[in-house]
Amino acid sequence: MITKKSSIFFAVLVCAIGAWLFYIKYSVLFIENRIKQAKKEIAVERRNQHILKAEWKTMTSPERIQRLAIKHLKMRQIEPKQLCEFDASIFHSEKSKYKETKRLSKLVDEIFSQERRR
Repeated sequence: MITKKSSIFFAVLVCAIGAWLFYIKYSVLFIENRIKQAKKEIAVERRNQHILKAEWKTMTSPERIQRLAIKHLKMRQIEPKQLCEFDASIFHSEKSKYKETKRLSKLVDEIFSQERRR
């Protein structure tokens, strides 16, 4: 026999389950909308990324940098007469006559020995 208490209990239970399902449904809809919005934003950012990559390519092209260097820095290419050969004898303490070159020779030797250890 169904009593009044059990009827009230089941009515409250049904209402609680209905409220819980209502809450779950709308929270899922909210999350789905957030996912759709995030996907749209990702698509926009990918398009922007392609644009930025193309701009970066044009901004860093060697021809453009050379043209800007010539225009703004008044730079020119090195001419062959500006080059000279490197004289390695200044780094060797046996052949050097000056204290500065001896110090430089010691520093260079230390650097080379450290590089060999690595």
